[in-house]
Amino acid sequence: MNDLVNLSENQSSSEPVNGRFYIKTFGCQMNVADSERMASLLAEQGLEPTEEAKDADVVIINGCTVREKAVHKALSTLGQLREIKNRKKKSPPIIGIGGCVGQLDKATLFKKAPGLDFVFGTDTIDNLPEIIHRVKNGEKHVVYADFDTSMDYSTETKVFGHKAQAFVNIMKGCDKYCTYCIVPYTRGKEKSRTIDEVVDDIARLVATGVREVTLLGQNVNSFGKGNSNQKNRQPMELHNVIGKVGPRAGEENFPQLLRAIDSDPRCEALRRIRFTSSHPLDFSDELIECYAPASQGGVSRLSPYLHLPVQSGSNQVLQKMGRHHKIEGYFAQMDRLREICPDVGLSTDLIVGFPTETEEDFQETLRLLDRVQFDNIYAFAYSPRPGTRAAKLPDDVSAKVKNERLNHLLKYQLEIAEKLYKTRVGKVMEILVEGEAKNQKMASTSSIVGRVWTGKTPCHRVVNFISDSPRSLVGQFVQVKITEATGLSLQGELITGDLQ
Repeated sequence: MNDLVNLSENQSSSEPVNGRFYIKTFGCQMNVADSERMASLLAEQGLEPTEEAKDADVVIINGCTVREKAVHKALSTLGQLREIKNRKKKSPPIIGIGGCVGQLDKATLFKKAPGLDFVFGTDTIDNLPEIIHRVKNGEKHVVYADFDTSMDYSTETKVFGHKAQAFVNIMKGCDKYCTYCIVPYTRGKEKSRTIDEVVDDIARLVATGVREVTLLGQNVNSFGKGNSNQKNRQPMELHNVIGKVGPRAGEENFPQLLRAIDSDPRCEALRRIRFTSSHPLDFSDELIECYAPASQGGVSRLSPYLHLPVQSGSNQVLQKMGRHHKIEGYFAQMDRLREICPDVGLSTDLIVGFPTETEEDFQETLRLLDRVQFDNIYAFAYSPRPGTRAAKLPDDVSAKVKNERLNHLLKYQLEIAEKLYKTRVGKVMEILVEGEAKNQKMASTSSIVGRVWTGKTPCHRVVNFISDSPRSLVGQFVQVKITEATGLSLQGELITGDLQ
């Protein structure tokens, strides 16, 4: 979870033109990308970012509804903001909430959060300037949360400031309707941008200095459904060991998009392509082939990393979740991927304590970890989301058992990750530096006097290292020799600077 999107990296030292803004973000990378867009829109109106809500004239909470805990955090934050508003009666901040919380709860949020001025949804972010203008002019309880009902999806990525990394929305919505998931009700039905538009968008970002893009969607594997493959791009048709694949023959698809980005001369300076999130039903053989070495027909810029949510190791639980895939098919996909790309980094999502989950079901999830050997997992205890089909099932796994299983699962995975990470010791790996590490303890035990920086390898492993350089390394690609490993990260020695 990203509690705060730091939007002040390029903040000007001059006084703001129309005040300051603060954005707090909960949830997935889609929400992080949406917050980037909000920041860019507000900056275009003359506002400047601040790292403290108490100093802001406009405060926005970008909320998540995927889990009950995230909703509670967003509402709790609104309560804290009300206190700030009460203390600043002469010039109170304008307070709004968006994201999936705004989309789902709409006007009911005003009763839950006195002091809230406006609510907006996932499809109305571009209306932010108008919304704020209306509130400034005296309107109260403004709500903009209608879905865009058209089947076309067109946008231009907005990045706040100059960055080496960018999130690029390529599609939105989800048609899977897993029984536990609220996303189809907060993000709508699937619709995709065209390949040409996405490639043009990325080429523009590359020209500004972006060197890594993460392609975003609730299910990027089903990208392209409904878009005609007018340029006859390859592959024309997708296949899957599970038997179900999103786009039909004659439509655009995700492997086509990856290959179009990789082959476009305007994207020559792009170093890495990542994507999230995926669904096993649409994880095609043709997408797996994109992970092959370029000399064997793969996509040269595609990072050797995959996040493919499986949710449970039990077929019985998967069926009740409405996932429509079996664990044997997932194993076959992972085996094929590892055959083509042995060094691929793997992560997944898991839910424990789903209704009817038995101890044996849970043990099957542990066996899944043994079998696949994930680098990382994102695991959660099940909480029913109002409006979903699973909310009608008896929540028959006690909170105590859920927490015990979750803690056991996380500890079990940590041991697996520690063994995997130790195999990296002694190797030299390329890191894209993302910023200074929050924990600077590594510097106190080193002979090098400097700052601890953190970044990720192409296979998405976190690496911390020390540099004595006084300048910022953010956005640089560096070579680091791995010296130590834990179950959460790697440590290394800086070998070379920027490789660009």
